[in-house]
Amino acid sequence: MSKDTTVSLEQLFKELDEYIINSQFKKAIRVCNKILSVNGNDSEAFQCKVICLMQLSNFTEAIECFKKPEQIQSMQFEYSYCLYSTAKYQEALTQLEKQSSKETKSLELEAQIYYKLENYQKTISIYESLLSKPGYSDSIEFITNLCAVYLDAGKFNECQELLNKNKSQQTKTHELAFNSACLAISKNDTKTAETQLKLAKKICTDSLKKDGFSEEEIKEEQTSIDVQLGYVQQICGNLEKSLEQYQNVLEQQVGDSATLVATNNSISVRSILQSDQWSTQPKEYTHAMDSLKSLLTEAESTRLNSKQKKVINYNLCLLLVQLKKVSQCEELIKTLKSKYGQQQQQVDTSFVEDLDIIQVSLLIKEKKFKDAEKLLLKNNTTTGSIKSQLLLAQIYLLDNNNVAKALNVLEKLDSSVSLRPGIVATKVALYEKSGDLEKAVNSLDDLISIFDKQKKSEKDEEIYVNLLKASGNFKLKHHKYREASDMFDRVLKINPNDLIALPSYIVATSHFDPSLSQKYEGKLPNIKFESKIDIDLIEKYGLTFEKKLNLNEDSNSSSPTTTTTTTTKSTKPTATEVVKIKKSKKKLPKVMKPNYVPDPGRWLPKWQRANAKAARSKKNKDIIKGPQGIASASQTASLFVQESKNTNTNNNNTQSSKSEKPRNIHKKKSKK
Repeated sequence: MSKDTTVSLEQLFKELDEYIINSQFKKAIRVCNKILSVNGNDSEAFQCKVICLMQLSNFTEAIECFKKPEQIQSMQFEYSYCLYSTAKYQEALTQLEKQSSKETKSLELEAQIYYKLENYQKTISIYESLLSKPGYSDSIEFITNLCAVYLDAGKFNECQELLNKNKSQQTKTHELAFNSACLAISKNDTKTAETQLKLAKKICTDSLKKDGFSEEEIKEEQTSIDVQLGYVQQICGNLEKSLEQYQNVLEQQVGDSATLVATNNSISVRSILQSDQWSTQPKEYTHAMDSLKSLLTEAESTRLNSKQKKVINYNLCLLLVQLKKVSQCEELIKTLKSKYGQQQQQVDTSFVEDLDIIQVSLLIKEKKFKDAEKLLLKNNTTTGSIKSQLLLAQIYLLDNNNVAKALNVLEKLDSSVSLRPGIVATKVALYEKSGDLEKAVNSLDDLISIFDKQKKSEKDEEIYVNLLKASGNFKLKHHKYREASDMFDRVLKINPNDLIALPSYIVATSHFDPSLSQKYEGKLPNIKFESKIDIDLIEKYGLTFEKKLNLNEDSNSSSPTTTTTTTTKSTKPTATEVVKIKKSKKKLPKVMKPNYVPDPGRWLPKWQRANAKAARSKKNKDIIKGPQGIASASQTASLFVQESKNTNTNNNNTQSSKSEKPRNIHKKKSKK
């Protein structure tokens, strides 16, 4: 290499160094290209070019730079990171496995790849091995990542322990506060989740404002927090607030994974809030289905994990059911079962079970109850979810009202589920229908005894009082007066002024202890009328009503053949007599003719009616073929009679003038 080239290369490297220090990576790449044009084997220039492209997020262009295996060998980590950034996870993993000795940064990248491949166990094992190394236990970013992996893997206790160790860090980074909120959501603690999300939003705005970010950039960073806040509102039943939150995120058009989740959630919320509008306008369902399909395209699906994709596909099945596209729904269910049914994770089995429930609902609509029962029993419903077992009980009731089989399913439910108020109410109704009142009463008493043992909040106290009233009414209905009075007595101990329990208690005690009922009778409030009763007005309306009854009875009893004898019986209505309300006569038009018989052929055209045919036959009766100027046969006959008379009376005048006779009467027309 000549001296001139060495001098020029030194100058180029100085320029390259300045550009890299000043973060002018595009200019640095141009300098690298100049160096490589002079010396194509310069490893430093090649490495600088790759790093600059990675800084500019041009990962595909960086991968294209690696043309020789020596270049890949010299930059194995960078090459693997570029493959990871372009979503080529399996290739990146194989490249990392080729390394003989892995550095900590390679282990971190490997853990991230396993996380993207949703192999959470291997991710946790790598992170836990790194946690023991110096520098990692104090790293907020590393703790945040480990917390996220614990949440996705369903290891909530480990996540809680990790957060408890780093409580002070939660007020410093919004990511860790966000993960803490996600843990609270998984435990159904919505209040804690909401406070943590608001804290995360505040930390995010404060920290980004200090770093000089604009308001738009801050809002883009907060999309995941806003979507999670909307989800919390959705769980709590505040659907309007949650929809407003989702709409605000969608208006920003960020296009990240949080925006895709907001699209799906907003559709599910709108389908509930606008159910009446959607039922009358099927276009809403089709528009929603198109929006969900757009989320599952190749470009968008890379931003979603498998759990999110399952939820979107499940919603697609529900929309197809609403649109009555049964064949398309069945095809989609088959493809989803073949895709996720092979996996052995608990999440996948529950997802397949949900798909079976949709398929069973389609069979129920077609009244194929036996096929629906077989489909549920095939998946071993006794160990299945509550939804499947309750659906099986519903099928038994729909299929010939088989109460015994339905009760058999409900009795086999787990104790944590079988003593829920809704299920107990269903069992009581079925026991009552089957005539087994003892089991109905026992199931109510068991539920009340559970409420007696546990501590009750205000909401639980209200449920407990309503349960006591329901039990008392049921026992009162079936003549178990002592037990019913005991239920109402408990209610009165909680609230002595309960106007539903007090009269019911008096009614129950009157059957076995009238003195006790009389004692409580004085506690009943006096009836207060809002206004004074006008007795004269009541008598007036009563007399007119009586007169109408008398007139009706007289008209019914009178006939032309009866005698003029009268009876002394009163015509007042008795207690058992049903008074018939006189219906008002239908008003008829004034122009109506009562004895007029309408023409049966009035719906036909005039030329097809019978009257028109008769008129035509009469009209054509007298028309005959004859000489010109003669209209009818009667006219010709009269002419011939008159002519014969003239010939008989006067033979001399046999010929009349030509003008008096019709011309050419017998002469036929010659054809021209």
